[in-house]
Amino acid sequence: MSVEEPSAWLPSEFLRAIASQSAAGSPPARMAVERVRGLPDSGARNGLVLALLGGAYRDAAPEWLLQVAIDSGLREEGAHLYAGSPMQLAFTALSHPSCTQAQREQALGRCSTAQLGVLGHEGCGEVMAAAVVAELRRRGPHGRPMSVEGLEKPSAAQVVLRDPQLHSSVFFAALELLPAFPELSGGTASESNDVLADHEAFMAACEAWESMWAGVVSVHTGRHRELLEWSEGSRANRAIRECMLGSIPWDVEASLLEEVALEHLAGFEKRVLITRACRMLRDGLSKQQVCERLSKELEALSAADLRQFNRLTSEDFALHDVALHGAVFWVQSAAESTWRHLLSPSEARPRFGNPYTWRASEELLATLGRRFAQQAMEALRLWEPGSQTTRPSPQDLRWLHSLLVHLPDITPEVKQKARAVLQHTRPQHRSRWETASFVADQRERELAGLRAAVEGILGDPTAVTRSTALGDPEQITVQRLARMSDDVLIDYLSRHAGNDELVEKTLLAFAGRSSYGAKIHFADVLTRHSAPDAALLQITTGLRKRLGGGPQLREGWARQVLRLPDCPADVICALPAWTALTVGGPEHGTAHPVVVALVIDALGDDEEAWARFADSPASYAGPTAWLRLGDILTAAADGTPWPKPPAGR
Repeated sequence: MSVEEPSAWLPSEFLRAIASQSAAGSPPARMAVERVRGLPDSGARNGLVLALLGGAYRDAAPEWLLQVAIDSGLREEGAHLYAGSPMQLAFTALSHPSCTQAQREQALGRCSTAQLGVLGHEGCGEVMAAAVVAELRRRGPHGRPMSVEGLEKPSAAQVVLRDPQLHSSVFFAALELLPAFPELSGGTASESNDVLADHEAFMAACEAWESMWAGVVSVHTGRHRELLEWSEGSRANRAIRECMLGSIPWDVEASLLEEVALEHLAGFEKRVLITRACRMLRDGLSKQQVCERLSKELEALSAADLRQFNRLTSEDFALHDVALHGAVFWVQSAAESTWRHLLSPSEARPRFGNPYTWRASEELLATLGRRFAQQAMEALRLWEPGSQTTRPSPQDLRWLHSLLVHLPDITPEVKQKARAVLQHTRPQHRSRWETASFVADQRERELAGLRAAVEGILGDPTAVTRSTALGDPEQITVQRLARMSDDVLIDYLSRHAGNDELVEKTLLAFAGRSSYGAKIHFADVLTRHSAPDAALLQITTGLRKRLGGGPQLREGWARQVLRLPDCPADVICALPAWTALTVGGPEHGTAHPVVVALVIDALGDDEEAWARFADSPASYAGPTAWLRLGDILTAAADGTPWPKPPAGR
């Protein structure tokens, strides 16, 4: 039998297996080569070629076989490198030692930019990486100032950097070729009729440039330190740092995150210095006197920081809000953007799914939160009402909330200053000229939520978790207690033991809480009251005034009461009649056996009483839904007029 004969019938899968394990020139390898020559362009042929280049011909391969692999791999537009993909075939061939420079250059010249990035994948080898870099440089222009269109129509370097596993040479070459920082149009008034439009276009381009760098940082999470070292001293370094802190802090290695965060906080001291200097100028000191008083601090500044100090303390800027309140503005901006996720790690989550998994430990995040709070404390001391006339925004309070959550001890000084900030950011009524919008309403709700959270912490600073502090027991509402987790509620009740009013509010909150899997129960809370039986009767009798709401709340309260062991008859009689007759039974919509027995005992064998009871005005909803069971039974048994519904709130 000749060598060619078995190749006509041996399965390609078998040939692929032996080709990867055979030596070049061996009968199995020659069988596989002959099969490649006879097969049309297909997945079977591609798999066989890949097996040959990775096995029998891994050290040396014929030029025609490499060309087959290149042509097949680049024929499709796909740019995904995975086992068995066409791009893996092209990648293997172009990275092969036998691939000629001409073959490589010709192939790279006709592939798409996305494919170029895939071919520059790590592991491609120095020769292949150099060829990819050369082709990338050829696909200019490069280094032009960034524009908004640069996001919609990215440059070749931007596209290549979308691959997360580039060869180092390709990675750093692509970084060098990225668009430069935008340029502000320098035209004169005669050349540019709309200076404001030019400035808006510049700011939009700056946002696009920062977005471009955010994409690079988000994709190359394993190269964060390399990115910082490469960009040292450039504008890109600041954009990279802010993205690491503000956009993807959960994906940053723990020690690097700490390093970048602390370096960012170091910039706050310069803002404090400028704020102090400008206020001295405002209060009547000369520039020379100010510099004399701050001589030690000024000597420690770098040349660039000293230039910024002189610019912001000049006559043009010194009395502006940005200078007079610079320290507070810095902390506000950091809490709103750069530090927002760091200060609230549990709230960092995608639009759908579970929260992000942080590479940094909870201990490190807590430490960073305390460091931020220490800096923010200095800003709180420097806080004073500004001259701005705009409506308060969430940014005006978010920094204060973060400070209070992370500050180890809330002193009387902190409380006093915090309440002053709250007073200055109190809600304002919308004027007749202001139009309502979804965004404005959302900001108002967010601001109100922050105000409530700050007031809760100030009223309850000893809470285990200040982010869920409930505030003063006298101010807490039943509705808010109903929303709290079991752990928070248990902690709150324990720290305010002996407060009967709080116990009664918590009991009412159980009307709207789920009992499934609960750690705290209605009966447990009732025992915390100094007079549990009297309190239960009083609350149930005045349920419409104390609780209110719809059928679900009445049913929730009735179920909690009827679950109590040996529930007093007078409490059952105080329940809303319709509700008492329809909940708590062994089947849905049936009465509890205790309620059934109580009704039978009250009406006995009196047919007229039963008829009157059947015609009672008690109802599922509306004012008559609050008619008490005991009052209805008395009227039915005695033949007296039906009672009026109890008074509401």
